[in-house]
Amino acid sequence: MADTIRTGPTGQTPAQPKHRWWALVVIGLAQLMVMLDASIVSIALPSAQNSLGFDNTGRQWIVTAYSLAFGSLLLLGGRLADLFGRKTTFIIGIAGFAAASAVGGAANGFTMLVVARAVQGLFAALLAPAALSLLTTTFTDTKERARAFGIFGAISSSGGALGLVLGGLLTEYLNWRWTMYVNDAIAVPALIGAVLFIPRSIPAQRPQLDIPGVVLVSSGLFGIVYGFANAETHDWDNWMTWGFLAAGSVLLLAFFLWQTRAKHPVLPVRILVDRDRAASLSALLISSAGMFGVLLFLTYYLQSTLGYSPVKSGVAFLPLVGALMVGSQLATNWLVPKLGPKVVVPCGAVLATGGLVWLTRLDLHSGYAGHVLPPILLVGGGIGLLMTTSMSRATLGVRADDQGVASAAVNTTQQVGGAIGTALLNTLAASAVTDYTKDHLTDPLVQEKAALHSYAVTYWWAAGFFAVALIITVVMFRSKKSSTAPVEGPRATPLATGAVGTGGDDASAIHGRVCDGVGNPAPHTAITVLDTAGRQLARTTSREDGSYAVDTAERGTLVLVGSAPDHQPRAVTLVLNETPVSHDLVILRSTGGLAGTVCGGDGEALSDVPVQATDRRGEVTASTTSGNDGSYRISDLLPGHYTLSASAPGHLPATVPASVRAEDTPGEVRLFVAATLRGRVHSQDGRTPDNARVTLIDAAGDVVATRTTSADGSYSFTGLSIQQYTLITSGNPPVATPVTLNGSHDGVDILLSRKEP
Repeated sequence: MADTIRTGPTGQTPAQPKHRWWALVVIGLAQLMVMLDASIVSIALPSAQNSLGFDNTGRQWIVTAYSLAFGSLLLLGGRLADLFGRKTTFIIGIAGFAAASAVGGAANGFTMLVVARAVQGLFAALLAPAALSLLTTTFTDTKERARAFGIFGAISSSGGALGLVLGGLLTEYLNWRWTMYVNDAIAVPALIGAVLFIPRSIPAQRPQLDIPGVVLVSSGLFGIVYGFANAETHDWDNWMTWGFLAAGSVLLLAFFLWQTRAKHPVLPVRILVDRDRAASLSALLISSAGMFGVLLFLTYYLQSTLGYSPVKSGVAFLPLVGALMVGSQLATNWLVPKLGPKVVVPCGAVLATGGLVWLTRLDLHSGYAGHVLPPILLVGGGIGLLMTTSMSRATLGVRADDQGVASAAVNTTQQVGGAIGTALLNTLAASAVTDYTKDHLTDPLVQEKAALHSYAVTYWWAAGFFAVALIITVVMFRSKKSSTAPVEGPRATPLATGAVGTGGDDASAIHGRVCDGVGNPAPHTAITVLDTAGRQLARTTSREDGSYAVDTAERGTLVLVGSAPDHQPRAVTLVLNETPVSHDLVILRSTGGLAGTVCGGDGEALSDVPVQATDRRGEVTASTTSGNDGSYRISDLLPGHYTLSASAPGHLPATVPASVRAEDTPGEVRLFVAATLRGRVHSQDGRTPDNARVTLIDAAGDVVATRTTSADGSYSFTGLSIQQYTLITSGNPPVATPVTLNGSHDGVDILLSRKEP
């Protein structure tokens, strides 16, 4: 039975679904099916053309029909996933894709095949964003999320190369129709697994569909994809090329302007304004275009120049796939957590650029092992680092009800990038062949060398794409220390004492709702984030519906405080890592408070000391900071028994019991200076023993701590209260030394009673 995930703010971070790894298998199968169809049909086109009797122009439409529907409807598909639930959209996408594949495999003519490919693209536009958003919401633990995205990224990045391998095998040993039927073989287990293992998502607040936005973005993307597709068969100055590109650009500009005004935008602008997310999407767009410099033209080189069969050329890509998978796993599980995306993504771009430049050296007599294999390993590893990390960062920190459209934005950039790369590189290759042929008409191998020259030109351009991605990601990605993982929401105001991020990985955003004791929303509630030292990091206010979202660059244990006039302030302790935390605050009508002073052991007032009130359940209900005169006041507490706690640097923490009545209750908190005990252990002749163990025991006979002496025989105990202790030092025999601390840093040397040998 599948788990249920409520995708809106629910009060607590949801537990991870128990079948999440089986869910990953299902999501991976669906993503593989979508990515295979971007390239698997390309290998089968000559056979399909002979079987169905269509011309070369029709060959282009078999590919274009899929990419047009897929690319232009992705954002709509992502929004529908947010609207109707990801699991429902995911299952509909798989079922529709499988049905269209079956129709395409049984096609009895060109029209039937083209329509089936277009319908495949339509359902892929539903399936792809739902798959990525399901992955994002299913895996919330930092380490598990890294592993899951490493696997998913490897599947997504290597799907095109695997499509070439599988397409060659199916076409050569079975029939071109199996390049379509294979989707049904994948879809059946994926459908069963989706029903059983995919968690059911229930939107807390269903977003409304922005019809004008849908029309603008779908039309604009159609114009862009169709324009670049026409560039492969028409000149760039042909109106079928530039006209659609211009119209698509104008429509997309109008779409983005409309999104800033729309009440329920298809693509909320808040998703795109984050620097890390913008860097990730830019890297995916550019690298997707550059990938075709490897997959498409290296396929031509292997088959046309080296004479490889479709199967052999497909197998030749397997090392690239392996390197890509290794790079994906290294990036998500080891490199990104240690170095951050600002280092890992540019390193991937450098590797891919170097591999593509290396490929420009291929000639008519190059061998696979010595000349093709090394550069494609570099390219595969680089793409694995770059694309997997970028896909993960592009969806990290997006609030739950925007996950579908954010995932669609990732897929859209990949599809548009692929369309741009295919059209531009094909055009450049054709021009290179023409120019080379004109200049070398007397060469008997002019055709072979012209083709080789065109491949080199495309490799150089693809290397340039990755070099641009390198520059953009170096400039745009924030450093590891300053990156955050936001959930977009209302405005968060940074304070001088703490940085507020707008997006990233190494910290998380807090979001949820504020309501009163009977469940009504509590608008205009002040929300403050504190660190464990009581330092304010960020603040915001709740909206009219009680929802809030606040970002902070800090990570670890933080205190979230909500306060409103005539209500009891609410303080909770949250642990933030790379995963956004959803928490609802309940604020109740106030009836009393606590007031008093914080002072040291000598009675001197202590300022800037965080004071917290904890209820009987051990939950922090309110907190404040002492003023310059040591005074503090915690208002709006319900009657009952509390524990006041305070801590300050150089002092021992203190707790004081307190009871709250209808009026303020006095409560003095006294902090005592923490003592330090240090000294040396040596033998009678002045020598220090190796790794002597020193154990500190308090007056009650309890072990306080144990230390091992350093090379010079020294030891140190810190954070001690003023009382009597006993030091037990290992030796032959052991030595017991009584010590009474008076609050200063006492030095106690311990003399072993027997010479050390």
